[in-house]
Amino acid sequence: MKSHFRLHVFYEVVQRQSFTKAAEALQISQPAVTKHVRALEEEYKVPLLERKGVIIHITPAGEVLKSYCEKIFGLERQLKFEIDALRDNQGGTIRIGASTTIAQYIIPKVIASFQQKVKDVNIEIKSGNTEAIENWLIDDIIDLGMIEGSPHRGGLKYIPFLKDELVVVCSTKFHKGHKSSLTIKEFLKKPFVIREQGSGTRKIIKDALAEKKLHEDDLTIAMQLDSTESIKRYIEASPNYALLSIYSILEELNRDQLQIIDIEDFEINRDLHFVIKEGGSIGLGTTFMDYAMLHYNKKL
Repeated sequence: MKSHFRLHVFYEVVQRQSFTKAAEALQISQPAVTKHVRALEEEYKVPLLERKGVIIHITPAGEVLKSYCEKIFGLERQLKFEIDALRDNQGGTIRIGASTTIAQYIIPKVIASFQQKVKDVNIEIKSGNTEAIENWLIDDIIDLGMIEGSPHRGGLKYIPFLKDELVVVCSTKFHKGHKSSLTIKEFLKKPFVIREQGSGTRKIIKDALAEKKLHEDDLTIAMQLDSTESIKRYIEASPNYALLSIYSILEELNRDQLQIIDIEDFEINRDLHFVIKEGGSIGLGTTFMDYAMLHYNKKL
């Protein structure tokens, strides 16, 4: 059992790139996190992590262990889901608050499949931006949140469930044959349509720019719209650009309506998160989280 918990500790450190953040997530002390990682290194007789100042680097052996952790945790989720699905008392309602990108492009197929496997379950979806979803959780309006923004609010627990990437897109109608990549300077001069303040996507863009010592004001913002769908429709009919989730534009890419423009030395990757109240119980929502994890990790 100790060895199994140590795998969770190691994986939290790798995912969060921080011993301190891993300790907070696991609700144990930082020295305890260090002790568990060292115990694994002693067990396998190889270094798994290297610390250079505040930066943590994973070693080749650490990469191997990480991949096996993902397989082990995936099997655990599958086992838990299969056992829960066999129970007779699976009926009930799950109230989910999902950010617009997740509600429109990511979760509908998961819900449909889940309802075929788990009997008598009703799922209510309430869509909103990250800030609204966090407020709904605090006020007990929903049981479970699914957001695009990064973890930041006290009293809530954030659980990563899917990797996403924000990509620069433009209309093939207006940009066919144009350059397929831009420098950061060129990128900043292009007219952009972006989401409203308070959206998870907007905050992720701000954070990514800050890592390059840039500010949101450095962007050339042509317009703000309050949904990904409205941005896509506008971009298709204009020479402007947008930063959108790769999951939101798959159909438009296949139909050759939108194209991706690479930005040199600039990527925006993010974890999409489940959010629950710290210490709260979400009942059937836990089974749904397990199933969503399995759905997006079929390779495990």
